[in-house]
Amino acid sequence: MQSLFAQFRREKQILKNATQKTLGSYADGLRAFGFYAGCTCVQHLTTERLKQWVITMSSAGLKPGSINSYASGVNSFLTWLHDNSHTNQRFRVPLARKPRRTLNTYSAQDVARIVAYKPASRSGRRVMTLLCLLIDTGCRINEALTLTRDRIDWDDLLVTLQGKGGKWRRAPISPECRKVLFRWVNSHQHSVVFCVRNGGPMSYWNFKRDFLAVLRAVGIEKSEGCFHAFRRFFGKSYLRSGGNPIYLQRLFGHESMAMTQQYVAEDAEDLKDAHRTLSPLEGLKKR
Repeated sequence: MQSLFAQFRREKQILKNATQKTLGSYADGLRAFGFYAGCTCVQHLTTERLKQWVITMSSAGLKPGSINSYASGVNSFLTWLHDNSHTNQRFRVPLARKPRRTLNTYSAQDVARIVAYKPASRSGRRVMTLLCLLIDTGCRINEALTLTRDRIDWDDLLVTLQGKGGKWRRAPISPECRKVLFRWVNSHQHSVVFCVRNGGPMSYWNFKRDFLAVLRAVGIEKSEGCFHAFRRFFGKSYLRSGGNPIYLQRLFGHESMAMTQQYVAEDAEDLKDAHRTLSPLEGLKKR
């Protein structure tokens, strides 16, 4: 199995341009499979063994998220084995059921207070520009941090982002976001938009430090996911305003609608708003 995995990993790296992080997740999955399932030979693969692997990991105290992370890496390998005629059957590891919970995000009132904040320092203006980009596009924090000035189309109001797996996509920006970006980009001469003074990229942790300072200044509690909460805010706002879910999937750079739906799962506020509009009793009263 190890020699086949090495071939699989090499093909993913060369043909699919898989990142080191992705390749590492494949290796982690195979190590967990060898440790908890004790299977080192492709000929010993069975559906029952794959099910038992998930049960064993769960019994050992691994959380569903970790189990599914390992399972996803192994499933990619299993698909490759079948597609390359190393197995007659297309095997697949069943995923562990995770308890459903809705992640909190910033409200429209919170975001309005954040955007209205007027920083006095250069670092404050830098993080506020970054937040405007996150709010306006729903992009990931790492996509924003790696943005360079040559990937901003000022005339057509577009930014080119490098997402997960090295995949590129173009995202529209509003005239207001263009204005904010233009002011910041013209405050320095470096290629990286959100750079430190010598032109190098700024680290995530330093940006988080500056962002938390903004939250303290406006009196808002940090939401779950920190910067990722703005991605959830963008998705919810986009759909509530009548946006097309297919377009949202493309804006987010997701391969499947199922992933997009995780960002915009209904919460108590959505349900209350829908009920006010659709309640039969409320409709009868209005008549």
